[in-house]
Amino acid sequence: MCALAYARFPVSCGSARKAAMAGPSTWQMSGKDTSVQMFSACVGSLIALALIAGASPAAAAEKHDVLIEADSFADYGGWVLDPQYITRMGSSFPLAHGLGKPVANAKTATKFPSAGTYRLWVRTRDWVPSHHPGRFKVVLDGAELPETFGAKGEGWLWQDGGRVEIRANTASIELKDLTGFEGRCDALLFTSDMEAVPPAKADANMDAWRRRLLGLPADPPSAGTFGCVVVGGGVAGCAAALTAARLGLDVALIQNRPVLGGNASTELGIPPRGEKRSVVEEVAGRNRSAAIEAEKRIKLFLGWHAYGVRKGANRITRVGARHTSEGRELHFAAPVFIDCTGDGWIGYWAGADYRIGRESSAEFKESLAPKEADKVIHGITVEFGTRRAEGPVEFPDVPWAMEVAKANTDLNGHYGWECGQRRDVLGEAEEIRDYAFRAIYGSFRNVKRADPEKNANLELWVRHIVAGNESRRLMGDHILTQGDIQSQGPFDDAVATGGCFFCRHTPDDRRGFGMRFRLTGVKPCPIPFRSLYSRNVENLMPAGRCISATHIGFCSIKPMKTGGHMGVATGAAAYLCVERGATPRQVGKQYIRELQDIVNERGDYAARLRPKAAAR
Repeated sequence: MCALAYARFPVSCGSARKAAMAGPSTWQMSGKDTSVQMFSACVGSLIALALIAGASPAAAAEKHDVLIEADSFADYGGWVLDPQYITRMGSSFPLAHGLGKPVANAKTATKFPSAGTYRLWVRTRDWVPSHHPGRFKVVLDGAELPETFGAKGEGWLWQDGGRVEIRANTASIELKDLTGFEGRCDALLFTSDMEAVPPAKADANMDAWRRRLLGLPADPPSAGTFGCVVVGGGVAGCAAALTAARLGLDVALIQNRPVLGGNASTELGIPPRGEKRSVVEEVAGRNRSAAIEAEKRIKLFLGWHAYGVRKGANRITRVGARHTSEGRELHFAAPVFIDCTGDGWIGYWAGADYRIGRESSAEFKESLAPKEADKVIHGITVEFGTRRAEGPVEFPDVPWAMEVAKANTDLNGHYGWECGQRRDVLGEAEEIRDYAFRAIYGSFRNVKRADPEKNANLELWVRHIVAGNESRRLMGDHILTQGDIQSQGPFDDAVATGGCFFCRHTPDDRRGFGMRFRLTGVKPCPIPFRSLYSRNVENLMPAGRCISATHIGFCSIKPMKTGGHMGVATGAAAYLCVERGATPRQVGKQYIRELQDIVNERGDYAARLRPKAAAR
């Protein structure tokens, strides 16, 4: 099975799609000026056959390049698809997450324009350059190639695989894992130009080049025009979509994972906490998918990653998204958008004001805040655990992990270990996750060594999908603070309930990984609607952990069910925006009582948020 795209374009060498997405685009990827040329960090996942011209047009028929996107392999074998870093590095990629046991080969078949000699380049990353734990081989038509990949350089790069012979128009290709420790492959390029070198990084021409090469339109086809677009399918996003749909809006729910739930999904399984509310309870439990799929006004897009927005004046007009493994792109239009990405990506691309890090105690008179402002945040969590197998379980030496784990034998953690509190959790997300892997693998090896007889049957499980905690907070007309929460408001525009405690995470500097948390109790508190819309992007509302709050305020409203409350409020507000022809700010000023009636399910709205069968 292979996907093919053909194009002719005069360039000097074959190229990579990782670099290819970096050209100027009218899609807004950052900043506040809609006319500025943006550099996209995302690329569709494709297997492409390209007829590429060489140094001159006359050489066009002689240069034949074949680009194979590894995330489009027909069979991943034991490799897992990792889509978490699309926004930074360009696409999903297969990951050999075998916990020290080499995984089964990933396989595909690819058509070539002709038999002959090609030069192979493989885009990969040696994630611990001092020891190369993620090594793998490429198997071509059943023959293992001599080069070992994932063992050179630093960061994502194209590793030279040398010359290879293609003996027919179709060739089989396999990725053979050698270690079981996080080998990763992004793409393979077969070029007939022996002097060609794929570009190491993006430049301003690559996006347009790639689109012409692959026959992709500059403007993706439309998925439709909706009453509301919700990006992010966690508890907050599901609650927002379900609320808006039951009130009568056609809703697009875009989720970049194959399942709904975010941190509460079957991929992670963290139990949602917070105050109960009818719609929230539907989407916080195991039956959330059934609730969403039963609502005919919701169009669900699982496995679609939002990559940018388009704006007109001070409003978002569209969100662009592409499939994490198929390479298709679509755009989604609506009068109102709800950002439930957890990291405020839609707001960021739209130029919304945001904060990240901890405010000083003096700025908002918060006694729980540090004396000086800093960029420390709650990091990302890699979940893991141990269990007893029926027989002995081997675990290899991991010298490349010991620099991080040192002598640690304490495997206790809150669901897992949190890392990256002092790092850029968006720009260094993959490196932070990999650091946590090293801490976990090294510590587990220490435990096995410490008591070989007792721990002979002890085996490890580790999730490769991380649980997000904190990054951007999109600013609204009100910034929720420690004082607001402890004083219980009061707010005339209260639309959600949060609180119970301030849960503050601080880095565990003793070990260098993990975290310590401090709980400060507080009564459930109201959350104002002014914290649930952007103060400078007029049709954008955040819900979940990226709302308008200080870091300390965030520490109290971050539970997933609290995010669900916000989802209900923003979904209801989206309905009123469309029904009344208003912006979220206008809803807050002119229709706040109606919004409160909806979220509290009273008056004319007493039964509107219930499932249809229950409403009868």
